[in-house]
Amino acid sequence: MRLTTKFSAFITLLTGLTIFVTLIGCSLSFYNAIQDKLTNRVQSVASVIDTRLVTSTLPMLSQQLDELMVPVDIVHIDILQGSKVVLTHARQSSYRPAGTLPQYRELTVQSLKSPGTSIRLVYQDPMANYFRSLMTTAPLTFAVGFMVILIFLAVRWLRRQLSGQELLESRSLRILNGERGAKVRGSVYEWPSRTSSALDVLLSEIQFASEQRSRMDTLIRSYAAQDNKTGLNNRLFFDNQLGTLLEDPEKVGTHGVVMIIRLPDFDLLRDTWGRSVAEDHLFTLINLLSTFIMRYPGALLARYHRSDFAVLLPHRTLKESESIASQLLKAVDALPQTKMLDRDDMVHIGICAWRGGQQTQQVMEHAEAATRNAVLQGANSWAIYDDSLPEKGRGNVRWRTLIEQMLSRGGPRIYQKPAVLRNGQVHHRELMCRIFDGTEEVISAEYLPMVLQFGLSEEYDRQQITRLIPFLSFWPEENLALQVTVESLIRPRFQRWLRDVLMQCEKSQRKRIIFELAEADVCQHISRLQPVVRLMNALGVRIAVTQAGLTLVSTSWIKELDVELLKLHPGLVRNIEKRAENQLLVQSLVEACKGTQTQVFATGIRSRSEWQMLTERGVAGGQGDFIASSQPLDSNVKKYLQRYSV
Repeated sequence: MRLTTKFSAFITLLTGLTIFVTLIGCSLSFYNAIQDKLTNRVQSVASVIDTRLVTSTLPMLSQQLDELMVPVDIVHIDILQGSKVVLTHARQSSYRPAGTLPQYRELTVQSLKSPGTSIRLVYQDPMANYFRSLMTTAPLTFAVGFMVILIFLAVRWLRRQLSGQELLESRSLRILNGERGAKVRGSVYEWPSRTSSALDVLLSEIQFASEQRSRMDTLIRSYAAQDNKTGLNNRLFFDNQLGTLLEDPEKVGTHGVVMIIRLPDFDLLRDTWGRSVAEDHLFTLINLLSTFIMRYPGALLARYHRSDFAVLLPHRTLKESESIASQLLKAVDALPQTKMLDRDDMVHIGICAWRGGQQTQQVMEHAEAATRNAVLQGANSWAIYDDSLPEKGRGNVRWRTLIEQMLSRGGPRIYQKPAVLRNGQVHHRELMCRIFDGTEEVISAEYLPMVLQFGLSEEYDRQQITRLIPFLSFWPEENLALQVTVESLIRPRFQRWLRDVLMQCEKSQRKRIIFELAEADVCQHISRLQPVVRLMNALGVRIAVTQAGLTLVSTSWIKELDVELLKLHPGLVRNIEKRAENQLLVQSLVEACKGTQTQVFATGIRSRSEWQMLTERGVAGGQGDFIASSQPLDSNVKKYLQRYSV
């Protein structure tokens, strides 16, 4: 119940009780006054009769009684000598309106002048018909009506006065629910006005502090993973991401390529041509590299050492890397001629393939050896580390065939991996997809970029969501999370289809669906995603953002999107107990989520020490091989474990 209603009801109750007590008191006083007045008049008549008994005989007195009885409306008089009636006199009652019931009162008075004699008088009750008179009760009726009008006006005035306080209370509730910014600013109708103004000032300061914290979070992330000079990722971040990929947590044989691009020595150029000129030419080359590498989804560019830049290409083959290196050299050849740089001997590239299970140091040593070979070759060139292992990978034709066959056969194989809270209770199960190429399974991180490249993302997501819905009925207690591409979600056609499909599900089922989106894609398309996320939330579907911390972006998007879960990238979790910079980064993300409904979960947890450090930093839950490994989704299993030992 709202404050205005409570207070109005309280005031109305008090006023009503006051009026009721006043009316009862007035009515009783009025009743008693009328009765006392008439009783005194009847007693006066009795005194007159007592006086006349001394001077008149009883027959004579009987003739005189009528004139005494009429003014007071006495209908019967008895004169008693002890208990014996010596005189009885009655008269006809006065005129009464039709339907009036006679009501009489009796009074006995002892004679003062004739001891032993008593006079009994029966008279008409004065209140019997009093309230039947409209004219008589009109003042009382007017008084009651006036009080009712006053009550109505008082309640109306109170509502008007307290509506401002009600607005203030409503705004306070919205603030407690996590709303911030301009949409929770106060209005001039709020009351008390000083409280409203003070709240606006505090909100402004909180907004400013939040913006400052967001900048600080970005600075922390930059400090932990960004090169100060170029703005690219640093060596620490690169080694961390490569090490995470080499660990192969899903045991599916991950692979990829590392390239080291060696540019001219900046220090020599600076000493020869001056600092400003050297920096201009160096940053021209860096912008070229950044723009070029951005063409390849999942690629990572970092400044590895001085003029050496490392490129991580997950799930790529040596053949693909040779094509990338060739195109990069052609782009360098297209640069304008300059005196300070020999365009024909400016870029040297070393290429090394890696497999899951190798060590980071080993891979980078092989890439460094290949780079030295490229330098020895002279001119702009690349060299491949001579690896005796057979190359692993698939061409575009084989990829397309494999993906189209997968879609035609009903979709990929589905695995499930639980995500638990701190107490070990299962929060949700993530559905992870793999496809079988005839010899081994391929995880979604490897084949999904090819799905996007071939323009099959919408068909793929529709198929996965259609497969998800029956699982909701089969496991009525499970929350199921499914990865959905942002490229599909931002398409109006897909949005309409998704809305129609979800509307066919029960609301209780929709509340158990979690759509997972990659952080990099979310930040890139945030303006187009906002209405989609609002639609999903309105339907009851929950949103999770995965791979958080992989890209150096501001945390301001957390407040712009109403997401439920923020899942950390496994690279942040790996050996976090030994990496102070990762601890700082995770803590900054947790702090950024405070004041919102967003919970931070960790992924790729492998040891108890990692889990303990993450919980100490405020992480709400996590998933990984330490908790439970991926298992095939089997509809024959009626119930999975709801609690795991952590």
